Amino acid sequence: MNVNEFAEQIVFGKTLEEKLLAPGKLTYGSKSNVAPNVDSLRTPGRPVGLQMRHDTGINQQPPSDNCLENEQARGQLLHFLANHELLATELMALVLLKFPDAPHAFRQGVLVTLQEEQEHTRMYIRRMKECGLEFGSYPLSGQFWRVVEPMQSPMDFVSRLSLTFEQANLDYSLHFAKVFQKIGDTETADVLQKIYEDEISHVRHGLEWFRQWKDPEQTDWEAYQQSLESPMSPQRARGPRGEFNREGRIQAGLTEDFINAIEVFRQSRGRATTVRWFDPSAEAELAGEFLNHPEQRPTRVMEQLTQDLEKVLIAVAKLDDILLVRQSPSLQLRKQLIDAGFELPEFIELDDQMKLAERKIHDFSPWAWTPRNHEAAKPFLELARHRPNPWREEHRDLFRKSWWAKRLKTWLAEIDRPSGADSAVGDRLDFLCTDKDLGHTAEKTDDVVGHLSNFSKRGFQSAIFKLDLASSGRGQRRLNCSDPLTTQDRSWLEAMFRSQPLAVVEPELDRVVDLSLLWHMPRKSSKPKFLGWTRPLVADGRRYAGTKLSASFEDCDSEVRRFLLANRSEKLQQVVSWLEPRIFNELNQFHFKGYFGVDAFIFRDTQGELKIKPLVELNPRMTMGHVSLALKKHLSPGVPAEFRIFTKSEWDAVSANFEATPLIRQSSTSGNLNSNRNRIQSGLVRFSDVDESTKLIPCLLVGDAVNQASAQALVASQ
Repeated sequence: MNVNEFAEQIVFGKTLEEKLLAPGKLTYGSKSNVAPNVDSLRTPGRPVGLQMRHDTGINQQPPSDNCLENEQARGQLLHFLANHELLATELMALVLLKFPDAPHAFRQGVLVTLQEEQEHTRMYIRRMKECGLEFGSYPLSGQFWRVVEPMQSPMDFVSRLSLTFEQANLDYSLHFAKVFQKIGDTETADVLQKIYEDEISHVRHGLEWFRQWKDPEQTDWEAYQQSLESPMSPQRARGPRGEFNREGRIQAGLTEDFINAIEVFRQSRGRATTVRWFDPSAEAELAGEFLNHPEQRPTRVMEQLTQDLEKVLIAVAKLDDILLVRQSPSLQLRKQLIDAGFELPEFIELDDQMKLAERKIHDFSPWAWTPRNHEAAKPFLELARHRPNPWREEHRDLFRKSWWAKRLKTWLAEIDRPSGADSAVGDRLDFLCTDKDLGHTAEKTDDVVGHLSNFSKRGFQSAIFKLDLASSGRGQRRLNCSDPLTTQDRSWLEAMFRSQPLAVVEPELDRVVDLSLLWHMPRKSSKPKFLGWTRPLVADGRRYAGTKLSASFEDCDSEVRRFLLANRSEKLQQVVSWLEPRIFNELNQFHFKGYFGVDAFIFRDTQGELKIKPLVELNPRMTMGHVSLALKKHLSPGVPAEFRIFTKSEWDAVSANFEATPLIRQSSTSGNLNSNRNRIQSGLVRFSDVDESTKLIPCLLVGDAVNQASAQALVASQ
């Protein structure tokens, strides 16, 4: 039998015996003996019961590790792996038929590898039968065939099969060898160990030819990325999560840089993706700082803020999401995040956003929907399954502090105090603030002066001025209620009113604890979904500095803790129940969908009683509270933890302390191959690279890391 006849028998054979028959001595016949119709072959020959399935609905995942002591699950896993080995056998035969003019040494190497793949298939089938399962008992995926068969050159073959699917098997085979060894099935473990050792040589063979054929000016990684076409990507060159086999790749000859790049590469495996991006400048845009001027960019401060904080969206992103960024995270940062248990999205830099035109898009989810962000998404709306509601000018009202200040005043007035037709409601909500604790709108400095005078008569010493459209403490100033405005105050106020025509002036209450209440309005739901509450940490100037993620109120005095936590946080639950339908009615009028949050706080009134101001302002966008809730899912139960945004000077003061605080993760209790439940017990996780230009560093602090930072801790509102 010559090589071509042998390859034809495997590709077109109708029995398993034909495909797996050891050929004995082979000769190289005439190159004219090439099988017909191999340029586009939708499926190889297969016996009845072993036909490949091309529908995408079949389950292509192996059973969970913790099920493998069960014989049926063990057989199912072997069935899953045997299918891959049979596909590899057929594809190697196909490459011999497709490229008869390829170098003899390459074809000889493929021939040797093919016969080893035959043996791997036989080994799996024998072991499968011992588990009581016949090959063909489960649907057989044709995924390998679909993406490798269209190869146009031997270079395509080594890129797709050797350096992608066989590289991934360095993870799968070694991982399962360890699993079976652990549960005492040494026979299956030995099979997998043998296959693992063979796979190292298979990857090495492909790599050697890849390097001969690639552009010598390119690195291995650059050439590899360029050689793959969608739906193929380096994402498929890795196996189980958390089982990345560095040593096997080194033995196969891959470089350290290539291995590092494979380990951190993330891209959707062909699923429709949600595109996310961070934009903290929504209020600034809507205030007119760069509205209707497309050539203008956000201020340098906003650009810096975005660059420093944009990767916090990793916390809320999913594996198949795309995160648009100004600068992609370094390999070191990606590695740190992966080691901490975060599933990274794919990163596309804004300068390369036209790559989105090649992708299947499910949805867009920016930090906030504004005219500028609608314009940014516009070129890709035709590609999206779900289009955002169009921007309308009245949407601007949702961002106004004045809008929600008026709503709160109206809602509080609806509560009967202390008696009336609905006195029971008033009694239940008697811990809410009252009209005398609320502020008023102002359009000029004289309005501010009048409000300060009224606040002084009510016994307040100071007040807070807030621009109508501003965030993160910008456009705010503390003013004295009893003394005349200083020249400096007047000058500042005049400048503020020139920038915006409206502001809110509020009496400064004796603030005790800040709160953030968080919701999401699903696209197809008729009501918002309450996600939870968090306690923000606030620095001087009302700058958001982080969130307390566990034991949120442990540092408060006993009276405050009882007030907040009694009867399973009954008061907070009542606030949520009271606010939710009212806010929903407002948002529904604007057809609002997406994330939103409410800032609230606990304060002492003039009689020293604890009260809740349930709505300071509403943020019709994602907030750091949403990020914080997502971060909590990565924590071991009961450990102290904080999300913190350090200034560069604060970071310089505390970063050395973290060197002695290694990242420690709780052992997984799940045996699911695709599970990622190793929660963080201690350590620091950074969400940005730090260099000379960095101003802010967002971090997750857990366990000992919280204690290490305590000496320089930011002072939260107490």
